[in-house]
Parts: sequence; C-alpha cells; structure tokens
Amino acid sequence: MSPSRPQSAHAALAVLLLTLPACAGRSAVHPRAAEQVRRGYAHLEARELERAEVAFEHALAFDPDFPEALNGLGLVARTREDLAGARRRFERALRLAPAFAEGHANLGEALLSAGHARDAEAELRAALRIDPDLGAARQNLARALLLRGAEPGADRAGLWAQARREYLHLLEAAPASPAAHHDLAYMDYVEGRYARAEAGYRRAAELAPSSPEALHGLCVSLARLGRCGEAVAACERCLSIAPGADACRVSLRGARACGG
Repeated sequence: MSPSRPQSAHAALAVLLLTLPACAGRSAVHPRAAEQVRRGYAHLEARELERAEVAFEHALAFDPDFPEALNGLGLVARTREDLAGARRRFERALRLAPAFAEGHANLGEALLSAGHARDAEAELRAALRIDPDLGAARQNLARALLLRGAEPGADRAGLWAQARREYLHLLEAAPASPAAHHDLAYMDYVEGRYARAEAGYRRAAELAPSSPEALHGLCVSLARLGRCGEAVAACERCLSIAPGADACRVSLRGARACGG
C-alpha cells in the first residue's frame, strides 16, 4: 500500500487554490471595468464560467489593459482545463503588471499542471517575493520541488528538504491548510516515518473531512503501524465519500489482511 501523491492545486481543489487578485498596482482604472471584474470573480466562484468570461471581456471593453480582467480570463480557461489559453492570458497580464503577485502564482500553477516544474518554480518564487503570504503560490512551489525531486538523477533529499521548508512556511501563514498537512504526511510516509505520517494525515482529514486523499493516507499509515482495525475504518470512510476511489478499495483489502 502506498499513499496518494500530491497533485497540483487545481487538480486537488479546482479553482479554490487558484489565487483571486488583489489590485495589481494600477491607477485610474475605469470604474465600470473594476465593477465588471468584481462581478466576474463572483461568477467564477459560483462556477458560472460563461457569465464570468463575459464579465471579464466586458471589463476589457472599458480598459483593454486591465491585468485583473486578463487574470480572470486566465482562471476561466484554467478551470476549463485549457492550459495554453490560461498561460497566454496570465503572461499578458504580467507583461502589463510585472509586480502582479497573483498573476505569477496562477501562471506558475498552470506551468506546474503542464509538467514544467522548473519554469513553474521561477514564477512561484516571483509571486512569493512580492507577497510572502500567498498560500497558493507557497503550496505549488513546494509541490514543484517535490516533482523535481522525483526526476531521474535529481537531488531528491535536497529538493525535498526545500519543499518541507516551504510547507512549514505555508503553515505559518495558514495553520489550517489541509493540503500542507497532507503533503508533509506524504513525505513522512515515503521516508518511513509512519507515526508522523499518520498524525499528519489525521490532521488533514480533520481539516478536510471529505478528502479521499487524506483518508487514504491515514488508512495506509495506520496499516503500516499495525493499527489494522483503524486502517479498515479509514479506508471504509474514504469509499463512503468517494465510491470510485480505487486506491482506497485496494488498500482496504490490504488493511483487512493486515488484521487477519
């Protein structure tokens, strides 16, 4: 049995970890453009993608160089899994506003999801130089380092040590981040620290009770510790939440075997 590997923020929590913008530092924004951008993000959070797209386009009709509107269109494209379209819009937003932290964070996430971990790392570090408390950027930077550590010939120990520090920084800014607890637990599990992994997965499951990844990690960690009945219960909870979770189904069989 092995735990689920960390995913990109988008894959794990859809648009919730893709950063919504603060002001990119421009003055004299057309008031109607600003209003339409606010409406666009409200539509986006409600998952009304077509209305969000129209609102952001309407904002650009008033102000064609409004970085927040371009960022919004990038988020719409990203939510539709159009990575190339999202990247174009984020890059244009950053050409207009190089100090736009959220633009760097979102471009970094799109690059990470496309498998470009090194390029993603550069963008995510740029975002954090501007705003060290940008949790989405911090999480994705740590995940980029984890991915780089998995590459053939990579210095896994060094890159994973950097990733661990980034997760700890994230917990300083957002102590209730289930993703940070999950990913730290994953690292502990892979490195054989099963008691620490169990504690981390348990905390992640407390913070995100409907997360099959956290419950699966809890199940396999408990099995490694010989706490087989608890492992069975965790995997059964996972399957009750996500009946199609094959990893939980396979690990449930292992947990039952562990208990005799």
